[in-house]
Amino acid sequence: MKKNDRFQVSPERFRIIYQEVKEGSEPGLRFYILVAVSTLIAGLGLVTNSTAVVIGAMLVAPLMTPIFGMTLALIRGNTELLGKSIRAEVVGVVASVFMGFILGSLAPMVEATPEMLARTEPNLFDLMVAILAGFAGSYAMVDEKISPALPGVAIATAIVPPLANCGLCFSLGAYVGGIGSFLLFFANFLSILLVASITFSVFGLARHFESISKIDIIKRFGLVVVSFLIVAGFLTNALFKIARENKIESKIRTLLSEELSAMPVTGLEKLMHEEEDGKMYVLANIHSSSIVSPRQVKRIESRMAESVGMPTELIIRSVMSRDISSVGSTNKIVANDLDGSFISVKLHPKVEMTRIAEKVIREYTSSHFGIILLNVEVVELMGKQDIFASVISSREISETEISHLEKSLGQALNNSEIRLMVRLSKFEIYNNNGLLRHQWMPMEYLLTVEQRAVLAKGRSFLENQFIGHEDVFLENLNASFVDGQYCFLIELTGKRYFSDEEVRMLEKKMSEETANPVKIYAWSRPEIVAVSEGYAPYDEVTKAFFSKRKEIFKIETEKLLEEIH
Repeated sequence: MKKNDRFQVSPERFRIIYQEVKEGSEPGLRFYILVAVSTLIAGLGLVTNSTAVVIGAMLVAPLMTPIFGMTLALIRGNTELLGKSIRAEVVGVVASVFMGFILGSLAPMVEATPEMLARTEPNLFDLMVAILAGFAGSYAMVDEKISPALPGVAIATAIVPPLANCGLCFSLGAYVGGIGSFLLFFANFLSILLVASITFSVFGLARHFESISKIDIIKRFGLVVVSFLIVAGFLTNALFKIARENKIESKIRTLLSEELSAMPVTGLEKLMHEEEDGKMYVLANIHSSSIVSPRQVKRIESRMAESVGMPTELIIRSVMSRDISSVGSTNKIVANDLDGSFISVKLHPKVEMTRIAEKVIREYTSSHFGIILLNVEVVELMGKQDIFASVISSREISETEISHLEKSLGQALNNSEIRLMVRLSKFEIYNNNGLLRHQWMPMEYLLTVEQRAVLAKGRSFLENQFIGHEDVFLENLNASFVDGQYCFLIELTGKRYFSDEEVRMLEKKMSEETANPVKIYAWSRPEIVAVSEGYAPYDEVTKAFFSKRKEIFKIETEKLLEEIH
């Protein structure tokens, strides 16, 4: 037995292969039905970004068989089989692109998906995949011990999805992407044709191949080889271009990650870049706990331009976010890496300093009612790093409290010279009794039913006492119960101060009325609106005035809103 006899298929196996390829290359109704169905399945998989659905299209795609038909026809000189195979493949390709176009035209709101984008820019790697898939398919065809399903799995990936994607791109007006998808199909087609020719020849499917002259071989395969080399050159250039783009993106990503690592709870979500007319345009989607300032963007932009070696315009699209742990925000959470970890042990010194400072301040504010911590930053002033805290509160924050916090921060950060600055935004709390002074707010759930009843009776009594006054008006009232005594803060406006003698008289009358000891605090604010009819509180005058122009105010407001929008 000759050395290469073990690679030769038997005459019986050859007849089976030839019959299968011949029948599969027949351009009949069954063939085109499968082309249409597989294209629609692939198209839906691409549109919905479902790899599983795209794989489903692979299992029913028939376009690989005519390629094998052309291969057999070329190596055996069978013009009849060659004509049928070419006709089946060409019509099948046109039908597949057309079905993709129809699907894209009829489907509502088709948007580019990763599955679609992956097939618009082929490169040399795609060609290598096609070569390996072509060998797998052709080898499975000649080896009877391998499942006949393998060719469909190995090759349909490289045939139907690019054609379906081509039609989808054309329907969306993305002609460059459509041409790229068709180029991917064409590269795969040429690769499979050449590799299958070599494989079939090695296994003895080329009858009397040694008797064919070199001129005949050139005539049969010259155009295919030249086309393959041209496409390979084009895809190699595309690969180098992608490598260059990846190198630039790596520089941009590294620089951005370095800059963002110094910003607490900030991370890069998505990065896009494009070079046009000698200028680099970069769009970075990030999540951050604070707004990135134009000054910060300008600094990063300058570094980026120096890194990529060309003028750069950076746009940062920031989504506000905050990571919350049991002590507040945490800065150790990062994106999941290839090791499966999402915790970053090593933090930027500024971020670590911010994290510790935030923990100290949040522990303090959480135990003091009425103070809410919004944000903590580390700022550099006159060469020193200071802590800048933004809070909202229903009261003022005293110097003693800030000194206490500074001392706690110095101990936690091991820096006795640390300074704390607080940006305070005050807020007010209202209920059905009016403005609540937080120092006077009673813990209702700690009061008995009797105590709540006394407070309510005291409120009603005080409100009645100031009805009809012409020079003093009750603006707000707070009540609480402290050390067995009912306390009331009355806020008065008018043209005079409420005297201590009046307070004593009011306390005596109120104690008799409620049958309980009371303490009244009168807060006089001499402010009043004078009109021809006499004196009145500002709120009362405003309400009366507004009631006269309510309708016209409504019309003016609606008109203003229309102009704004």
